[in-house]
Amino acid sequence: MKNMKTYISIFLSFAMAAPLFTGCDNGLDEYPSDAPIPAPSDKFTTNVQFVSLLSDASLGTGYVDYLNALDDKNTWMTIADRVDDGNQSAVMKAAWDTERWMTFAFNKMANKKAEGSMLYMGSWGTLNTYITGAAGIPSGNGCYVTEVKTKLAGIRSEKGEDGEVTATKDISFDVNFLTARFETADQISAFGGKNGILRSCYDRNMSLLMIGTVKNDLFAQLESAAKSAAGSYEFKVFNVAAGSQYTIFMLTEERFWGFNGVETKSLTGGISAYNISVMW
Repeated sequence: MKNMKTYISIFLSFAMAAPLFTGCDNGLDEYPSDAPIPAPSDKFTTNVQFVSLLSDASLGTGYVDYLNALDDKNTWMTIADRVDDGNQSAVMKAAWDTERWMTFAFNKMANKKAEGSMLYMGSWGTLNTYITGAAGIPSGNGCYVTEVKTKLAGIRSEKGEDGEVTATKDISFDVNFLTARFETADQISAFGGKNGILRSCYDRNMSLLMIGTVKNDLFAQLESAAKSAAGSYEFKVFNVAAGSQYTIFMLTEERFWGFNGVETKSLTGGISAYNISVMW
């Protein structure tokens, strides 16, 4: 227990926060609570990069070179899956060099090491993003659902009759983002249901967005868990990409977010970067 508290305190110190700003363009909250919400459209999009082996192996620091080489400063979020203890100095330096806020999504302790993912938000230089809070919520044994309060940065696109983009405008607004790594049926059972973690997070913020991983053979159970937590509106679980052992999923209430496709880039050592397009 002492070791766990030490590791958690170290990684919580990685989470950086900036002041909350107001007056930004708002993609979802511009609609009154009693107004109908248009279906998600590729008129409004943002990108989330998910870097992973999609296996039970630790990512190590092989992703740092990729992060440092990113020439697209407009990516809202990069998730480095299973960073675990890693090389802390390299992780911190990568965040600084790429002008990104970061926080650690703790999952569990194994062999005296902290397992989890690193979330990079940015760039503060061009997107003026920030993190105002992060919390880990236990979901069964060996799993935490991380809830991050942050600022989304996306694009509003105008298209002509031929479907070609004619103009774009930057869009930004506050969101609650969730992530988790589900390895067992017990973890998913604690997540779903009317009294589960998903429902409690939804009751705090209906327009939540979640991207994480689940064992391949548990994807159907995750869909059922989301269905069991639904109220007046259904939760949708998207199968983003499947690897040898894990599947990247995106979960949201059906009215707010949509999956707009994914592009995969192979990196070194079996690592892949999944560029996930999200629309609303």
